[in-house]
Amino acid sequence: MTTRHGAAAIAQGVFGAASGAPWSSASAAARAARGEGGRRSYATGPARHDKVISDDLLAKLGGLSTQALIDGLWVMGWPTSHIMGARPLTEGQKKCVGRAVTLRFVPQRPDIAASKPPGMESPEYEAFEQCGPKEVVVMESVGPWESVGGDIKFLRLAQKQCAGLVTDGSVRDTAVLREYGFPVFSISTTPRQGPHVHQPWECNGVITCGGIVVRPGDAIIGDQDGVVVVPASHAQEVYDIAHSREIVEDIVKTELSANPGPPGRYYPFVSGKIKKDSPLCKLLASKGYDSSKFAHTAANPGARAGLGGISKSRNTPGARRAFGSLGGVRNKSYMRTDAEFNQVLEQFAKHKACAVLRTGVEGAAYNAMDAAVQGGFRLAEFTLTTPGCLDAVSRFASRTDVLTGCGTILNIDDAKAAMDAGSKFIVSPILIPEVVTWCAENKIVCIPGCTTPSELYKAYTLGAPVQKLFPGVAGGPNWVRAVAAALPMLRINPTSGVEIDTAADFLRAGANSLGFVAPAFDQNAIKAGDWDAISKRATEIMAAVKAA
Repeated sequence: MTTRHGAAAIAQGVFGAASGAPWSSASAAARAARGEGGRRSYATGPARHDKVISDDLLAKLGGLSTQALIDGLWVMGWPTSHIMGARPLTEGQKKCVGRAVTLRFVPQRPDIAASKPPGMESPEYEAFEQCGPKEVVVMESVGPWESVGGDIKFLRLAQKQCAGLVTDGSVRDTAVLREYGFPVFSISTTPRQGPHVHQPWECNGVITCGGIVVRPGDAIIGDQDGVVVVPASHAQEVYDIAHSREIVEDIVKTELSANPGPPGRYYPFVSGKIKKDSPLCKLLASKGYDSSKFAHTAANPGARAGLGGISKSRNTPGARRAFGSLGGVRNKSYMRTDAEFNQVLEQFAKHKACAVLRTGVEGAAYNAMDAAVQGGFRLAEFTLTTPGCLDAVSRFASRTDVLTGCGTILNIDDAKAAMDAGSKFIVSPILIPEVVTWCAENKIVCIPGCTTPSELYKAYTLGAPVQKLFPGVAGGPNWVRAVAAALPMLRINPTSGVEIDTAADFLRAGANSLGFVAPAFDQNAIKAGDWDAISKRATEIMAAVKAA
């Protein structure tokens, strides 16, 4: 059986150096010694496109904003081209402009480290040696919070005057990396090492970084708004469209600055060609431009790239798939700081038990949760199925004796409503990728519901730092123990089905924290307004948790 690492080398033999991973002769000799040199596989397509972005075109692309490039790609039917979640390591760092040198990490396995070429032949060092002033190394991590490297490894990139580093994972040794001078874009930073979780496995293959496919040689452009991937196959056309649109927008901004008025007079021009005798057409003509020469946002994105028109309404499920996740757009009003994000995780690790209120009793939400807090809970989750949920979240948000979140979040609008109310974390009963991604981009702790190891790990790779096992009784403590041992990077949160007499067992088995629903909130007590009974029950639960 051919490993992925071996497959990259074999692809080079089939398609030539321009299409496969360009390993060094030393590593080729090492593979030959392992008996891999003579095999051939026709199941692997070429990693690179046969078109190469020239230095001149690369400089032109780098002169455009990422917004203009996104617009150009959108016109061509490439709506998903922004590496989601990758943010500048340093505010005001220089722009990242270069051709992609790709590196893929894979989850750790006992035989992975042994099979990977050692020392200088390791894939990350192969990648680093191919970098220079016009190359950007793009790393696909196995998870957003895992380290892809730090000061010692990346010193080589500084020595090579690398144009930048982009990853959907995290980096460490932040202070030193800033001194190196090259731009870095990552999901976050971390003090942890990465080898116990993942290993570099393939250099210059096709990767997926932040949900976006990256091929070696693609143009990587990053600024303060994020990172955009421009496919080498269409780079010239993307530039032509983006450049023309930027000219139009600059003219419109200049006009509106000189003659204030509603932008809608000229902008946006999204429904087809710029209409003859329209205000925008006349404005361009006054500046000496022929509006018919400008590329426009097509009514059917995709037609220009030969991908077929998209005629469905954006509100239909099919259209949402075609246009990509609309929830990935960053809204700064929801952005949390690293300190706020980490504080939530610290509180879950410290207190280990969250009171989850789900009741149909009108007007009881605040008093019921207050009773649970009086009994000792320091983590509180109000579910959207509870009458007055958001009002209760808002009232609890200012309290300093409890960390408050909102549950039963089923879409991004729900998440935004919860955050508007003051929620500090988001919980869902199922795994909803777009919600997890939106939260990860805004550094909001999201705890999605999962029932299998695959779902738990998927939630983790999407950016959920805590994974809710729901219902918790489905697996039991022994199930949690087995999964936690196999996937130590997870923070499993069994919820619904966890009882007082099993709480300690779940925690000893490796659960990060627990969610208590029915055991914490007796519905008869809520209906009767017996808050003392709920408080007493909470005290018993917290005693069981502390005994673990």
